[in-house]
Amino acid sequence: MEPIRIGFVGLGGICRSRHVPGLRRIEAVEITAVANRSRESGERAAQEFGIQSVCDTWQELVARDDVDAVFIGTWPYLHKPVTLAALDAGKHVFCQARMAMDYAEARAMYERAKGSGLVTMLCPVPIGLSVDATIARLLRENVVGEVRLVRVQGFSDAYADPAAPMNWRKDHRLSGLNMGTLGMYIEVIHRWFGWTQSVAAHTDTFVPERVDPTGGHLAVEIPDQILFHATMVSGFPVQYVVSTTVLHGFDVIEIYGTNTTLRYDVGQDRLYDLAYPDAPVMIKPEDACDLANWRVEEDFINAIRTGSDYHPNFEDGMRYMQVVQAVYDSAEQQRTIETP
Repeated sequence: MEPIRIGFVGLGGICRSRHVPGLRRIEAVEITAVANRSRESGERAAQEFGIQSVCDTWQELVARDDVDAVFIGTWPYLHKPVTLAALDAGKHVFCQARMAMDYAEARAMYERAKGSGLVTMLCPVPIGLSVDATIARLLRENVVGEVRLVRVQGFSDAYADPAAPMNWRKDHRLSGLNMGTLGMYIEVIHRWFGWTQSVAAHTDTFVPERVDPTGGHLAVEIPDQILFHATMVSGFPVQYVVSTTVLHGFDVIEIYGTNTTLRYDVGQDRLYDLAYPDAPVMIKPEDACDLANWRVEEDFINAIRTGSDYHPNFEDGMRYMQVVQAVYDSAEQQRTIETP
């Protein structure tokens, strides 16, 4: 079996804890090169994981002949340039979420990938994976009935303190339009119910500037809170409330049907049928998903070797970035935005 050689652009965080161990479990996969923000950081990662080559720049890594696929673990601001360069160099791409800074970047990535013959996969959101198959079955078997409303609540207190400093997640120069768990929940809703048709949104920014890592003051362009009403292509509405300024909040997705209501407690990772609220819905063995042993790296490698299907792909990512873009456009223009 021919080895597949991997280069990492940005080897930290989830790449260290998930992707490197996942790749190491797969036969004939080699991690051959790494490029981090600094040479020193790259050398530490190389020493920790036994990687032979450290590159001074991501451009150097993408151009290497001993790299067949590029894993992008950087903040969103580099996702588009690294992806386009890797595809132009004939490399497969695995990109960390969120896909891009905005919809225009995501679409450019998708258009370049389309027809390239290369595998372009995004890291999936773990939210809901354990109940995906169960929800699909309950919908298919008409346990829920006709869906009338879905409600999504994503709360954190990350910026409840007005003195909380800016970090990369709040810095539009590094994260673009990506706000909190917004894109994550759009991806989950798309997994369960298909594409979004239209968006009507309102945003709030309670603290107009924050201190950045250099000690300077930077205007806040990523909202503290977003509320929006989405209409799905399948016809029913989804109400999203995503806030990074809520104390003692929690995350939940509720599916209101004509037969019953499902409630997914994100923190507990438990699904409840509110007709029987005292115990979570039992997950059948054939519907189970082992989150402790992600298969995402295996799915990526199998897609390269055998052409097997995989998700989320770049179309999935482009679709959720289209909705993120529509949220901002709707709030700014104070009108409903269609997402055809």
